[in-house]
Amino acid sequence: MKALFIKCYGKLTPDMLIGGLIDMGVPPVYLKSKLEEAGLPVNFIEKPNPKARVSAHYFHIPPSGEKPLLLKQGDIFRIWKEICTKTEPEWESIGWKVFSCLCGGASDAIDEIPSDIVDLRRINVAEENLTSLYLFLCCLDYLEIESLFTVPFSITEGRTEAGRANNAILTDAVSTSGTPVDVEEIHPFAAAMLQGLSAAFLPMDSRFLADKTAYGSSSAEKPTGDNTVTEYLGYFNDRGESIFSRHLKVFGVDSGLEI
Repeated sequence: MKALFIKCYGKLTPDMLIGGLIDMGVPPVYLKSKLEEAGLPVNFIEKPNPKARVSAHYFHIPPSGEKPLLLKQGDIFRIWKEICTKTEPEWESIGWKVFSCLCGGASDAIDEIPSDIVDLRRINVAEENLTSLYLFLCCLDYLEIESLFTVPFSITEGRTEAGRANNAILTDAVSTSGTPVDVEEIHPFAAAMLQGLSAAFLPMDSRFLADKTAYGSSSAEKPTGDNTVTEYLGYFNDRGESIFSRHLKVFGVDSGLEI
């Protein structure tokens, strides 16, 4: 089963995840065509990092246009539906998983009731994050990735609303080993993508055979600095009961479960 493992060492944004998948073979021109199909602005920035000793593609979707003062849960559901309706309607329910994690974490961190009036801008969420999610799913589809896993990692206690939101979002990420990642360095939307899209938080072991690796760092030995995430693309086999029979797939491979 073709799978992607994500390992987070520090700073993490949605765009960094896309940059790694570009390194693995997703053509930027393909992403531009998918944006055009969805009626979205084709204005992302992508370039290789010449200072990196290993693959470390830079990718970023810059802010564009004037925006309403508040960004609420209903707004992101509406925008996401508009994106998916034009191109990939079956992806709409995939976004719901991410938004459920995101809005639940925001509600806990901001401590406002009811949750549907929580301003997601207070935890740094923007409309461009929805475009990032769309392109991330495009990348998974292009690479024919059937399931996504995240390697468990521990996090520090949040000091800000965004950090506390991450504490509430990453409920399955906990690890008893390794240096805790500074939760303030993780974008809440990226945290929600990991929590909402991962079939499981699972250590890599002999069941996974890596084929390609993309680092968001300038060092393979010590992934430190501004870009600190590693993505592993390969094949996952469970000789016992397959984990893929117990979890919904990102792209709807029938697992016998219902949303």
